[in-house]
Amino acid sequence: MSRQPSNAPHAHGEEGAARPPLGPRAWMKDPDEPPRIWDKKQNVARLLNALYALCAVLVVLDLVVHRHTEHPWEHVVAFYPLYGFVGIVILVLAAKGLRRLVMRPEDYYDVE
Repeated sequence: MSRQPSNAPHAHGEEGAARPPLGPRAWMKDPDEPPRIWDKKQNVARLLNALYALCAVLVVLDLVVHRHTEHPWEHVVAFYPLYGFVGIVILVLAAKGLRRLVMRPEDYYDVE
């Protein structure tokens, strides 16, 4: 994707108008649009703090609440988070191996 020089016409059709700041998603947002809820860092921080608090509550509940388990390893503290983490690591490693197997050259679909 090429960017226009600073004196080129913009999407709004104004010659010489000030360009919006170039950020990771600057091209997606209309500069005249009001900020949305997740555009404010304070709201994102609140959401993350709420998720951290929820995780802490769940860890405490895991220590307090009796679970009806079928296997002896389910009694291990944080068994399910560890099980999930190991499962995701295996999934990522399998995906990397599968990528090597099915990957094609960059110009594979080019018509010559």
